[in-house]
Amino acid sequence: MNRLEKTAEDIAKSILRCDSMRVISHNDADGITSAGLICNALLRAGIPFHATLLNRLDGPVVDSIQGPVIFCDMGSGKPELISRVKGECFVLDHHRPVGTLSCKHLNPHLFGIDGAFELSAAGAVYSVVRKMGDNSDLAGLALVGAMGDRQAMIGANRAILEEAVAANVVEIRAGLKMAEDGPVDQVFASSVEPLLDFTGDSEKTRKFLENLHIEGDVQALSGEDLSRLATALTLKLLMQGSFAADSILGEVIRLKKEVVENSLELVQLLNACGNRDIPGVGLTLCLRDRTALEDARKLSAEYKGHILAEIKLLREEHQDMKNIRYLILKDGEAGAVVAGLGIRYLFTDMPLLTLNHEEDKVKISARGNKLLVTRGLDLSVALRKAAEAAGGNGGGHTIASGAAIPPGTEEKFLRIVDEVVGEQLGGKASPTGGTT
Repeated sequence: MNRLEKTAEDIAKSILRCDSMRVISHNDADGITSAGLICNALLRAGIPFHATLLNRLDGPVVDSIQGPVIFCDMGSGKPELISRVKGECFVLDHHRPVGTLSCKHLNPHLFGIDGAFELSAAGAVYSVVRKMGDNSDLAGLALVGAMGDRQAMIGANRAILEEAVAANVVEIRAGLKMAEDGPVDQVFASSVEPLLDFTGDSEKTRKFLENLHIEGDVQALSGEDLSRLATALTLKLLMQGSFAADSILGEVIRLKKEVVENSLELVQLLNACGNRDIPGVGLTLCLRDRTALEDARKLSAEYKGHILAEIKLLREEHQDMKNIRYLILKDGEAGAVVAGLGIRYLFTDMPLLTLNHEEDKVKISARGNKLLVTRGLDLSVALRKAAEAAGGNGGGHTIASGAAIPPGTEEKFLRIVDEVVGEQLGGKASPTGGTT
C-alpha cells in the first residue's frame, strides 16, 4: 500500500500540472464511478476535461486521442494500443497487466494487491484523486465502483471504507443488501438480486412474506424480523443450490454525499446507463447532479425487464460442455449480468458464459466464483487464448472476463475455453458435466 500511495501521489502531481485532460473510461459501474472520481477532482482543481465512456478500447479510439489523457478501468491489458497515444498518458486500472506500459501506470496487481477482489479501478482512481486535494468526500464513489465489480470490502477496499466512515461520507448498517428501498413486498417482487424462484411474481412474493409475518420498508427491517427473513432467504437459496446468501446479508453501505443513499441502487443505475448506451447520464449522477436521477431510474426499470427475460432463457436454453456452461443470445441486452446472476444463484458448479450475437461480432461474458478460482480457474487466461485463436480478443479477471470474436468462430472458441478451463481445474469434469 505504501508503494501504491507513492505512485498515486506522483501521478496526482503530474495531472495537476496539466492545462486540460482527456478522460477515457469503461462504461460499467466501476468505469463510470472511476470517471466520476477523476472528473470531480479535475473540476475542483480548475482543469478543463473532456470525458468519454466506452464499452471497449480499440485502435480507432486510441488514434483519435491527443494527450494528456487518463485511461480508467482499461489500458493495462493493451500495451500495444496505449503505446500509440500521442502526448502524456496515465493508466489507472485494475485488470491484470499484460506486458509493460511506458506511461505512468497505477494498477493494484503491480503492488501485490489482487485487483479482481481487493481494489477496483474506482479504488485505484480514488488513491490518485485523494492526493489531488481535499477529495475524501468522494470515497463513496470508490466503494460503489468496487460493488459494481462484485468486490468484497476486504484489503484495500476495506481501508477506503474505514476512511469513508471516519470522514462521515458513508454509514454502515446491518441488513439486507437490496438495490431498492421501499415496501418489502414490492422490492422483493421486482428485485433481480437475490434471484429467487418467486422473482417477478408479486403473488408468490406476498405469500412468502406473509408466512414470515414480514412487512414494512426493506431498509428499516431489524431485530427478529430481519433475522427471520434472513434465515428464510438463506434456506431458500440453499434449496436452489446457491451459496450466495452472504452476498445479500450483512454490511449495508448507505451514501451520505451522493444523489441516492442506497449504494447498491447507484450501482444498478450506473450499470443500466452503460447498458442502454447512455453512460453520460451515469457520469452526471456521479457529478452529483440530481436532474438525471429520474431518467436513470427509467433506464434501470427497462434494463431490469431485459435481465428477467434473459434469465428465463438461461434457465430453459443453457448448454453444458465438459467444464463450462453457456447460453447463446441474439442481440441480448444483459449478457454480463445474466452470467453473473446465473453463476451465483442458478448454476454454481462450472464457469458460465453468455455469447451474444451482435451485428458484426459475438460478445462474450464469462463468470466464475471464488470456489472455482481457488481450484485454479483463471477466466482471463482462458478467454484471451480462445479469443485470439478465434481471431478476436479477450481478457479481464480470474473470476470475470470478456471477449469479442468473429461470427462463425463460436464452436472453436468454446472448445478451447472448455479445454483450458479443464486444465486449470485439474481435468476434473463437473458432476453434472456433459452435453445437453
